[in-house]
Amino acid sequence: MQLHAVVAAPEDVVRATAFEVAPALVAATVPDVPEQTGGGLLSRWRRRPVEQPGPVASFVAATPESVFVKIAKFGNVTADVAADLRSDLEAAAAEWRAPVLRVSKVVVAEAAPYDVTAELEGDVDALRDIYRNVIEVAALHRFYLDRRSFRPEVVLGRLDVPDGEVLPDAVAGLEVPHVGPWWTAPHLTLLRASFSGGAGFAEVARIGLDDDAGEAEIRILA
Repeated sequence: MQLHAVVAAPEDVVRATAFEVAPALVAATVPDVPEQTGGGLLSRWRRRPVEQPGPVASFVAATPESVFVKIAKFGNVTADVAADLRSDLEAAAAEWRAPVLRVSKVVVAEAAPYDVTAELEGDVDALRDIYRNVIEVAALHRFYLDRRSFRPEVVLGRLDVPDGEVLPDAVAGLEVPHVGPWWTAPHLTLLRASFSGGAGFAEVARIGLDDDAGEAEIRILA
């Protein structure tokens, strides 16, 4: 199986962020209509109204099971190795602090497939510590993972454009400030890639984190 370690984001927070931001992003992809000039007053009276174009892109939301912060990708593992990884992660994760996070801005990728990503702020150091700790546990099982791939972000979906079309320059690479509510991530999740009925993910295990500090901090921040 293809095994991944992730930190899931609350579905309601992700849905609310996408619902608030996506319509404006789609609306921003409507092409500009050149203003018609010249021809005199009489010709302007006879001129037909210019049909307003629709948006170039539509927003495609990420599937609920794929809304997460990527921590590690172990690749192909056997069921026995997956069980050993889970056991060692459970033993270590009880001392890892559950991070308290929120969305700080939404970013559109500069090139296709034009992912729309929510960047996170808050207790990012705790999230980064989880990443480093998972890598250390993985190394015990001879999984040597890329230490440079961590990013505190969640993919909300993508702006879908027809073949041959590109996003307007004003939208590709756009960063939109968006401050969301605080939330905590109480567990690390192990997922396996699922290809039945289309690519997706299926949950293998939830590994609890030390969420006492996280719950206390979220009450203070709220």
